[in-house]
Amino acid sequence: MEAWLVVWLVVGLVTTVMLLVMLGFLVRHVILLGRTAGRMQDELQPIADDLAATSARAADKAAHLSDRASPSQRSRSQGSPRQGLQG
Repeated sequence: MEAWLVVWLVVGLVTTVMLLVMLGFLVRHVILLGRTAGRMQDELQPIADDLAATSARAADKAAHLSDRASPSQRSRSQGSPRQGLQG
């Protein structure tokens, strides 16, 4: 076997082993990232649910307050801003 052939064979084997090791670390990090994302979602879901409930209550309250507005206030708010200044 010639020397250059042995060198290329060794370089090829070392490169292949290094690529396989890097692929293993990549798979490990993908798994770790998936676990972390799942844990983050589990921790943030109650906060997101609370924000959604608070937002819904605020929207209901705003709609209720809008319904309670007197007819004169509604007509002023529906007209143009200049109509309110002319009157």
